[in-house]
Amino acid sequence: MDIASDRLSPVHASKLRLVKDMRERSAIRELSNSEAKRHLAIEAVREACQHLAHAEERRANIEAELYREMVAADAISVCELLRRYHLIIGRLTDEITAAQRALDKARVVQEQAEAAVLEAQAVWTKRSAASQKWREIDHDVRRITNAHFEAAAEIEAEDEVLLRYRRGPSGQTAGEPT
Repeated sequence: MDIASDRLSPVHASKLRLVKDMRERSAIRELSNSEAKRHLAIEAVREACQHLAHAEERRANIEAELYREMVAADAISVCELLRRYHLIIGRLTDEITAAQRALDKARVVQEQAEAAVLEAQAVWTKRSAASQKWREIDHDVRRITNAHFEAAAEIEAEDEVLLRYRRGPSGQTAGEPT
């Protein structure tokens, strides 16, 4: 919105600047909220990665333990060991699959949060630029208004000097015969 500085009153320019400043603060709050959501999403991805790694590690440990039992299969039959193996490994595989899905969801949320942060930064940048422009316009309006007041004061002072000069020291106007 292009507005000539000399066509605004100082009050109007200040009000418009305040509106732009409020919008900029609102954009900063939105950016801050988006940043907080992004940090939460990053933390969720980190935790999901840890959970997945822990589940995979547990599966590997249990597989190793079951293989050791199979090797030393004196008391338990091989069929029973295989059944236990498939049952336990199946549960662990389901846990790993669930952890992988959770990680994938967390990554999607993180990507959305990143996009929201970028959008909020763009809005804040626009509003910040608009606020800066209105600060400049407000400054220009004040400068122009002050210049008008100074010019009016100078004209008034010159008018008083001219009136005194015309009257002269005795109160007569200059150029009148005495």
